Amino acid sequence: MRKRALPALGLTVAAAGIAGAALAMSPTTAGAASPAQTGPRTVTIEAVERGTSINMVDVAPADSALGDQLIGTGDLVGTDGRTLGTSSFQGISTDAEPRTSEMLTFVYDLGNGNKITTSGTAKLNAKGPVFDEQFAITGGTGKYKNARGQVRVLQETVEQAKVTFDIQL
Repeated sequence: MRKRALPALGLTVAAAGIAGAALAMSPTTAGAASPAQTGPRTVTIEAVERGTSINMVDVAPADSALGDQLIGTGDLVGTDGRTLGTSSFQGISTDAEPRTSEMLTFVYDLGNGNKITTSGTAKLNAKGPVFDEQFAITGGTGKYKNARGQVRVLQETVEQAKVTFDIQL
């Protein structure tokens, strides 16, 4: 495999949306269980994600996008500027040139052993936001060990995404 610089085109930025993130987290709870109430509750976290490091790995053949990978990390920062955690992602191109779709996996580390993992696909746009997709929550650790639900990632630019977690516990 040979490494290549991240293209200026918004496609490979899918990872940036995945990765990078200044997570402006403000958790709210919908349907929170009271002492007399049982069953799942939903926690919503809205955030901004900012990418910190992104690398493109080009696989053979050189001019095909199929199988190329975008790997990166990001910071999760609260609206008050406080660091909340980090994000890591991997995007794999699922089509040939031009790159227009990726299969993405994200790990959001919210500190103290609390992680949320997500997976899904994204259609990449050449104009407007890079992508606006829902990803399935596939698991978690710590207080999110039984997490289900989905995460909306609005990848506005290569460097920044709005992330909304709807976590069912």
